[in-house]
Amino acid sequence: MLTEVVLASSSPRRTELLQLLGVLHRVYSIPIDETFNKDTSVSSNVVRLAVEKARAVAEQVPHAWVIGADTVVVCDQQVYGKPKDDAAALDMLHALQGREHEVFSGVAVLNSRTFEVQSGFRKVKVKMSSLTESDMLQYIASREPLDKAGAYAIQGKGARWIEWIEGDYYAVVGLPLELTSRLLVASGYIF
Repeated sequence: MLTEVVLASSSPRRTELLQLLGVLHRVYSIPIDETFNKDTSVSSNVVRLAVEKARAVAEQVPHAWVIGADTVVVCDQQVYGKPKDDAAALDMLHALQGREHEVFSGVAVLNSRTFEVQSGFRKVKVKMSSLTESDMLQYIASREPLDKAGAYAIQGKGARWIEWIEGDYYAVVGLPLELTSRLLVASGYIF
């Protein structure tokens, strides 16, 4: 019998989103190699990484539903994860500003007793308005972009430059709630 939900992510945003669903959980994150396989699709990569994150934690936590997630931004077939420094954040903002791009969020719910997994992804189109160099530098100075895929937070200060989205807002934040709920239920979790 499973007794708890464990989030295999140290993202405070994902924790807040699970709290919105009323899912009591604890956080236990184990770093994994997040290298993308260039021979497979972006959607396959985010799902694979979500599963790998959940599996790494499930091996340490018996009797739990373990939730793994991975989010990236794609523009002109270039994949953007979290920037490694200010210069990388600036490069990402230059690439995305004034343009449409896509956000992919993969989710996996793994039963740590049986290692059965339910997984899926959401793809969202986003349009970012044009930014001045000053806008970008001030935004980076706020430190907000440094732990966000694509170097912006739609739920934070970065929202002021998002013209529109087409798809699941929560997928852009980092955890598509409808999908996560459905995967939890398919894994036997009862809300």
